[in-house]
Amino acid sequence: MSLYKRGYFFLLIGIILLTLSIFVTVNLNFWVWGAIFISSLLLCTIGIILLIIHLYRQVKEDKQKNT
Repeated sequence: MSLYKRGYFFLLIGIILLTLSIFVTVNLNFWVWGAIFISSLLLCTIGIILLIIHLYRQVKEDKQKNT
């Protein structure tokens, strides 16, 4: 799986978990809700970092082609 696909995958899973932690987990224990919320934030962060790395590599590759 390429870098940008993994980035989008992690971002999608993180957004789904974040949505679940906000709207669905009304009756859960605070610690369970906190674990879901923190893990969703971590997955979103990992996805964004992977997409930034992919963008950096693409810009670097385009600069090398133009020189």
